[in-house]
Amino acid sequence: MQNIWLYLYFPNLQLDALLQQNPESNIHSQAYVILDEQTNQVCQLNHTAYQAGIRLGMGLGTAAMLKGDLQVIAYQEAITKNRLNDIAQNLYLVTSDICFFNENSLLLRVHNMLNLYGNLTSYWQVVQHQLLQQKVNFHYATGHSPLAAKLLAIRAWDQVTDNVDTIKQAIQNTSLQHTDLTTKAVEKLQRVGVHTIQALLKIPLADVAKRFDIEVATYIGKLTAQITHPVNFFHPKKHFDRVIELLYDIENIQILQAPLNQLLQNLEQFLKARDLLTQTLVFTLSQRDEKMIELNIHSQQGEYLAKYWAVLISLKLENITLSAPVFAIRLVVENSYIRTPDKSDLFAGKQGRLSRLQLISLLQAKLGEDAVSTPTLNNDYRPERAIQNSKRLAKSIQPFQLYALRPSFLLTPPQRLQEKISIAYGPERIETGWWDTKPITRDYFIAFNQLGQWYWVFKTPRGDWYLHGVFS
Repeated sequence: MQNIWLYLYFPNLQLDALLQQNPESNIHSQAYVILDEQTNQVCQLNHTAYQAGIRLGMGLGTAAMLKGDLQVIAYQEAITKNRLNDIAQNLYLVTSDICFFNENSLLLRVHNMLNLYGNLTSYWQVVQHQLLQQKVNFHYATGHSPLAAKLLAIRAWDQVTDNVDTIKQAIQNTSLQHTDLTTKAVEKLQRVGVHTIQALLKIPLADVAKRFDIEVATYIGKLTAQITHPVNFFHPKKHFDRVIELLYDIENIQILQAPLNQLLQNLEQFLKARDLLTQTLVFTLSQRDEKMIELNIHSQQGEYLAKYWAVLISLKLENITLSAPVFAIRLVVENSYIRTPDKSDLFAGKQGRLSRLQLISLLQAKLGEDAVSTPTLNNDYRPERAIQNSKRLAKSIQPFQLYALRPSFLLTPPQRLQEKISIAYGPERIETGWWDTKPITRDYFIAFNQLGQWYWVFKTPRGDWYLHGVFS
């Protein structure tokens, strides 16, 4: 089987990321460029800027003269890398061998996937569908070597074929300006009349090595697949880590919901494709000239759907006050686990819309994690200490093993009995607590008053009567 490589070139990754993260922005209608501050040159631009005459590699001064209302955004390598990594993560679901060939390009090894998809056309349809979902601009080409595919993709050939003759013909008509050769090497070749790949390939490889730099001979060898081109393949990350760079600073907490929902949609796609759930989201809000705010959102049950997480986040944001505008948001999910289907009883009847764990998550997001607790039995016979609130929430309802009849509501502290009652059951002697400073000696009774209310009362050794609890 002959080798086939697919090269994907993404010329506007940072602009595409900003457009996706800010769908209501005016990037389409207004001229935008990404400026590399180190070289003071335009490295990315949208269609409006291109129509105004702005080109890649143009200086900022020239670009500003061509378009007075030009919007300039500083190039950030981290945004480009993160977006390219996102694309690779999604492509990994349909193809196995992916290589980060450049800061804005991906190289796919195709020939080992054809047994799965049957033919190149079917394979490309699946890959193209995955790319279109990413909403990015891209150019592509196939080649019999990685450099051949790259050369054609950079010049926007945009064709997928396994016909070697067609690929070689397209390569021969390519200018040396599109190659990876240095400017010095290209100028040296042009001085002897070599301006295209076709003219360069007519020179025997041995003569190229003698007359020009070894770099030129190595490039020709890799281009024509006479020399193996080593590549390092990508291994997907097991955790989710995304950053949104906002086009403008946001001071209103409510407006933050839109970019947060965008991150949640990305997380849902990530988890759903891998059939995973997570219980903890960590958001980091980067404030202008202030400390970052970290939000930890917990779900006791584990979720993957964006709509459920959005409810928890909206409750959490009600307790947050911004001290400065937010210019970036990061979402990190490090711990996830395989989703297992919920098991429900066929005869349980109609249940509520929220499960117990979902209700706990909502209460914690609204009131705080310390405000929600679970009553648990304590190894103490004193009624005031028999039940304590635990911060460690149980995953399911654990029934209390109460052998004595006890009311569901206790008065704290017990109150003097002020009305006439009738004894129905008792006494029950409770005499304990001798090991600490709060011993008790009480005779408890179950009684009812004239209105039919059932009380839990006790009598002290001094003959005083107290009301301690009310039965429901």
